[in-house]
Amino acid sequence: MIFETTKRKPDYILLAAIGALVAVGLVMVYSASFVDAFMQQENQFYYLFRQLTGACIGTVGMLVARRVNYTVWRRYSVHLMGLALILLMLVLILPASMTMVNDSRSWIRYGAFSFQPSEFAKLALIVYFSDWLSRRGEKLNNVTYGLIPFGVMLGIVCGLVMLEPDLGTTVVLVMIAGMIYFAAGANLLHIGGAVGLAVIAFWVFIGLTGKVARIQAFQDPWKYYDTSGYQPVHALYALGSGGFFGVGLGQARQKFLWLPQAHTDAIFAIIGEELGLIGTLLVLGGFLLLAYRGFRIAGRAPDPFATLVTVGITSWIVFQALLNIAVVTSLVPFTGITLPFLSYGSSSLMMCMIAMGVLLNISQHVRDRETTRQSDSLAQVIPQLQASLAAVPAWGRERWSRLWDTPHRSSTRKRRTQQRRTGRTRLR
Repeated sequence: MIFETTKRKPDYILLAAIGALVAVGLVMVYSASFVDAFMQQENQFYYLFRQLTGACIGTVGMLVARRVNYTVWRRYSVHLMGLALILLMLVLILPASMTMVNDSRSWIRYGAFSFQPSEFAKLALIVYFSDWLSRRGEKLNNVTYGLIPFGVMLGIVCGLVMLEPDLGTTVVLVMIAGMIYFAAGANLLHIGGAVGLAVIAFWVFIGLTGKVARIQAFQDPWKYYDTSGYQPVHALYALGSGGFFGVGLGQARQKFLWLPQAHTDAIFAIIGEELGLIGTLLVLGGFLLLAYRGFRIAGRAPDPFATLVTVGITSWIVFQALLNIAVVTSLVPFTGITLPFLSYGSSSLMMCMIAMGVLLNISQHVRDRETTRQSDSLAQVIPQLQASLAAVPAWGRERWSRLWDTPHRSSTRKRRTQQRRTGRTRLR
């Protein structure tokens, strides 16, 4: 069975949150990009049309994924991971003219078509590790059967992404895998050791790729304003200019060729400038709502595989959003990472929406489990009530009967009325 047959409804609150974020994203992509689009493409709607195309394809993908039973993804977990590895290797093999964007070989481009394999790798990694870890059982706490194979596979995927190089995506992939590994019930000592190795690998990567300048710009962006501190400074200018209510939709100044990548990685800064603190808090609230609904579904999922997939997808969207916001607000060093549903980028938008379709499908099976829980609870509570009622004295049982047994109440009332009449007759 491929397509869903249950008549249960999906999580409409989650669906509404996704729709709201996508709608706001389309508006802000146009507002943040029309200057650059006119200067570079001589068409102010260029980026909007491409993002709208991605939104339409993503909507179809989300609806199809919602209809596909989530267990189907488990059958093809190895195939998805294999395809992801092939695509990640392909961007390193193809000519740079087909893969290079902003000094990173992260894309496969052919004519008007472009796709970022690392976005597909996120969903493939979630499905593969959810399937693999849910089958480990007690072996998960064994280093040989649990941590080492897990680390090797994660290292292969992250290694290919780091060769592009793409530090932001690598961090997101490690975070996704770590959350799934933790949710699967892994040993905390193993997790601590893995985190230590990840930190060492991070600093080695920083040193080998010459990205120390980003760390320096993070410490004092104004000192390195002419180089790596330029984008962080103008992102802060944009946020600071917005104030509480913002300067108005479409009225931002930093997008006029001051803030680089205003419609992609730094779109949160334009939201802050145009919509102010209120707008940024609403966006943050949308992601927090998504996190709440996602982890709520995970806590009531019908099986371990569904739980881990839900944890992985929710962690992916929420952590990537928080990382992007932290980057724009200079809480962490600047790195290229999109804001899910809001930043320009069809690959990111489509894969995020397809992942949400999987989450919505799992939400359709949650209510079956809730109903079962309610039935089980009633089956346990009713005998307990009966046993408690049997221990109550006779006068107490009569009082309970008066409350619950309407015919008994009627007969009791008639008997008392008859007794009163008999008493009155005797007095006369």
